[in-house]
Amino acid sequence: MLVNPLSAFTHGCVSVVIPAHNAAKTIRRTLASLVSERSAILECIVVNDGSLDETVSVVQACAVELDLPIVVRSIRCLDAGAARNHGLSQALGKWVYFLDADDVHEAGGLRALVEAGDGPSAPELVLGSYFIQREGRARDRFVHRDEKLSPEQYLADRAVVIVMGCSLIRRDALENLRFPDSLAYDEDTLFWAALLASCRTAIIDVAVMTYNVSLQRSDDRLVHESRSSFGRWRESLLALESRGISRTALRQREAFMAIRVARIHMRRGEMVEAGHFLTVARKAPKTRADAYRWLRFRLKLALRRRFSSNVPR
Repeated sequence: MLVNPLSAFTHGCVSVVIPAHNAAKTIRRTLASLVSERSAILECIVVNDGSLDETVSVVQACAVELDLPIVVRSIRCLDAGAARNHGLSQALGKWVYFLDADDVHEAGGLRALVEAGDGPSAPELVLGSYFIQREGRARDRFVHRDEKLSPEQYLADRAVVIVMGCSLIRRDALENLRFPDSLAYDEDTLFWAALLASCRTAIIDVAVMTYNVSLQRSDDRLVHESRSSFGRWRESLLALESRGISRTALRQREAFMAIRVARIHMRRGEMVEAGHFLTVARKAPKTRADAYRWLRFRLKLALRRRFSSNVPR
């Protein structure tokens, strides 16, 4: 018997979409975390994206063991954004709930999101708070704030990050919106900015999921083939101007990301690449905080170059 049963109107109204690539070690825990939300779930679409491990067999076993309405869809694009788009194209529910294959849903969170979506303001995007779990550390909780949820504020990194699994989205609000694909990073930021530009949004003070963070993996994505990756990302970023987001805000995001990539290159001793991205950031408008960060990294780079040129060979 459900502690908090849903109305007949909202029963079985959510399509859960989970992209999975070589997720055999983590996806059972992810799926098991959804069992308490069975009444809200119409379907759970697991998009198997070119897995070479036992992901599919683990998911099939979970469908029986957990009594969840799991459907496996297999593609091979090796891209999280494209995998989510594929799952979205198959979704039939009134609402869509994205969850990554290594994250954990918090019991009762999905029902709380659905109930808020059924409220008088008829939001198209409902955001819950969430926990972040970093390796070797206690969980931290993050809560969204209404006044920080414009797309411009979000792109300027002034709002709490929206992570997969903390949001519920009306499927009809996604008819003309998809995740940018073929991007090495930040595709979710561009997706959320576009959604914030067009959706009525509600916030609930309920922790709905735990997001497991790998900082090393994030850094690796930022500096892998960094120049070509940044060019593709920048093209998708500037395309958001067509959704009514100011070009200044978009160019400021460009500077923010260029400084971030430069910092990682510098940390790894890759000074030529660090200098390239600091030059990219110099040409773009910056917030006051980013202008300070740019100057600080530019001075660090100059000092390191001078020191290395004075080292006897």
